[in-house]
Amino acid sequence: MDGEEFIHTALVVAFTADAGHPRGLQHAIDEIYRLLHEAPAGHPDLVIGWGVLFDLLQERAERSGDLGDWDALVDAAGRMVLVAEPGTELAVRACRRQWQALLLRHQVTRDAADLRDAEVAAAALAAAAAAVPASPHQLRPRRPWRCD
Repeated sequence: MDGEEFIHTALVVAFTADAGHPRGLQHAIDEIYRLLHEAPAGHPDLVIGWGVLFDLLQERAERSGDLGDWDALVDAAGRMVLVAEPGTELAVRACRRQWQALLLRHQVTRDAADLRDAEVAAAALAAAAAAVPASPHQLRPRRPWRCD
């Protein structure tokens, strides 16, 4: 499956996961898991695919409140971090999602370990953001409006 086909399929599956849709949210999650596991290692859209899955898992976890669903969310965020290329904006997004997932799970569990993990993820997020090179297209400094 080429890159364009992969991300197109993942997005179509995700957007047809409406609660009223016959395929349902669980089927969409299962399909995206299948796509992710069939994609070759190093596939450029793996981070985006895990991000789409993250959104679906978050919806499911918020609906159910089940700890297993929150664990799946944290797992998806961790996998997103693992497949992200360091020094990229996608790596920063992946780290942000991992931090977010750990905070959300902490809200459910009130486990101090989740909060400590979230603090570690916050440090990783800061490091990932610092590793992204500055854009070569720097904005010109704005000049204040002058009335003479």
